[in-house]
Amino acid sequence: MQVVLSLAPGGTERLVIEICRRLGHDFETTVCCLDDAGDWAGELRADGVEVIPLNRRPGFRPEIGRRIADLAAARRIDVLHCHQYSPFVYGRIASLWRPELRLIYTEHGRLSDAPPSWKRQLVNPALSRFGGAIVAVSDDLRQYLVSARFPRARVGVIHNGIEIGPPPGPAERARARALLGIDTAAPVFVTIARLDPVKDLMTMLDAFAHIRLAMPAARLVIVGDGAEREALSNRAARPDLTGSVDFAGMRGDARALIPGADVYMNSSIFEGVSITLLEAMAARVPVIATAVGGNPEVLAHGDAGVLVPPRNAARLADAAVALGRDHVARSRFATAGRRRVESSFTIQRMVAEYVGLYLGHTG
Repeated sequence: MQVVLSLAPGGTERLVIEICRRLGHDFETTVCCLDDAGDWAGELRADGVEVIPLNRRPGFRPEIGRRIADLAAARRIDVLHCHQYSPFVYGRIASLWRPELRLIYTEHGRLSDAPPSWKRQLVNPALSRFGGAIVAVSDDLRQYLVSARFPRARVGVIHNGIEIGPPPGPAERARARALLGIDTAAPVFVTIARLDPVKDLMTMLDAFAHIRLAMPAARLVIVGDGAEREALSNRAARPDLTGSVDFAGMRGDARALIPGADVYMNSSIFEGVSITLLEAMAARVPVIATAVGGNPEVLAHGDAGVLVPPRNAARLADAAVALGRDHVARSRFATAGRRRVESSFTIQRMVAEYVGLYLGHTG
C-alpha cells in the first residue's frame, strides 16, 4: 500500500503514480490518501489501482493509523510505503496494530529551510523503532533527517527518477512555443512549480525584472498553481514586468511545454530532488537552480547546470542573462544535463531500488 497525503498534482504524487504503474503484476497495489483522493486519482483508478481517501479531519487523528491497519488487514497487505512525514506517522501507528507490516518511509522534501522542530526531534527516535526502511531522496535531505534525530545508520538514499523518453527535436520545440503562444524568436524562461513560499517565485519575478533590462523581449512562463497565485500575479502586474510574465496555471501537458524554453529556472529555498528539473534536463533544456537541497547533487555540483544562491534575485538574474546570451554554454549544459539524467535519475533504477526494500533487501 502506498500512503500519501493526497493525489493532488505535485512531484511526489507523480512519483507515486509512476511507482504503482511499474510494479506490474508482481504486486497488488492500493493507494491510501490521508485527505481527499486528489485530481490525479482518476489516472490510477483507470489503471485498475484502488485509491482510498480517508478524508482526515484537521488536527492529529491517531484513529487514522488504526483505519490504515484495518485496510491493510482486509486486503492482506504486507508493505506500507509512506511518502512524507504525516503519512509515515500514521503508517507507524498502523504498524503498532499490525506489527507484521513492513514499513518504508520516504521523505521527499521540506516545507522550508528551517531546522527541525523540537517536537519532531523529541518523537523521532521513538518513531524510528521499526524494522523497515527510512529513505531520503537526496544526500542533503538525509542529513536533515539525521539532524531531526533519525538514526544515521537507518537512513538511506534513493534518488528520484523519471521516464526519460527521447530528446525532443525542433518539431517538439515549435509545438511547445505554439502551445505557449510565444513568438519563436523570443527568449523564453520557464519554471514549473507549485505556487508556494518554498518555491520562492517572488525572487524569480524580481530577478526577471532585471533580466528584462538586458533582454527586453524575454518572456517568463510559470506553470502551476497554488496559494501564492494572487500575490505573484500582483507582482507581475507592476510596470517593470507588465506583459512579460505568463501564468499558465496547472496543466496536464506541463512536460510538453519544456522544450519551448531556452532556459529552465528553479528558485526554491529547498528541494528534495525536483522532478521538473529532471524533466528539463531530459529535454535538453539548460537549467539554472538554487544551490539548495538536492539541486547540487542533480546538477553534479555545477557540471550539468548553473547553481546560484537562494533568495538572491541579482545572482539569479546575472546567471540567466549570461546563459541566455551564450548559445555555446546553453548547448554544453543541455548535453551534460541529458547525460546526467540518463546515468543517474531513471525511473527504472528508482523503482528497482524500492522493490528491493519491499522484498526486504537492505544491502
